[in-house]
Amino acid sequence: MKRYFLLAKGCVLAAALTLLSGCDFAGLDFQKDEEYVYEVLDPKVEMTAWEFINLPRQDTLFNMAIRGIKYAGLEAEYSKPGRTFIVPTWTTFLRKNTNGTLNTAAWFYQRKADKKNAAGWSDIPVETARKFFLYHIVDGVYSYDNLSPDNITVTTLLDEPDNKMTLRVVNDRNSRIEINNYLNTKRTGTIRTSNIQVTNGVVHVADNFFEPGVK
Repeated sequence: MKRYFLLAKGCVLAAALTLLSGCDFAGLDFQKDEEYVYEVLDPKVEMTAWEFINLPRQDTLFNMAIRGIKYAGLEAEYSKPGRTFIVPTWTTFLRKNTNGTLNTAAWFYQRKADKKNAAGWSDIPVETARKFFLYHIVDGVYSYDNLSPDNITVTTLLDEPDNKMTLRVVNDRNSRIEINNYLNTKRTGTIRTSNIQVTNGVVHVADNFFEPGVK
């Protein structure tokens, strides 16, 4: 009995191999081998940071940042050369919980003068908005070309004594840029998209915001 079973099993296997060796299977051609072409996207864009942020998009990624920059009257700062621009996405300001309430990590959380949540930029003093965006613009160009796993202290455009920020590249497989990772930092986090090389510096896109100083 075992001998017949092995013989039958061998016949089925042979038939399967014969079938698969044909040009098609069930009327479908087998996929042909294609040479894999490795390609890296060019991080250089031939426009300023302000032009890049304002590119037409199907999503709302930069809408809140654009409104805030205009509200603060800082459009010209995003066209000046030799800078690093940390551009926040809309979730930075309006991150929501699953129940629809504003998350405590959102910048609009308790940002009004009466400690209530802001619904938009009109609820924020103009000077507060200016300070926010000026802290997210760094004097000098900092990217993968000159950052390492060690913190480097840089100077932002915030016109206050405490206007420093630290940058480093996380030493792991993702190699993300990390901001303000130091003892007693108020807020640290990693960049979502790094090293967009605009004509007047470099853009790093973040889903969160950063603050100077310690707790």
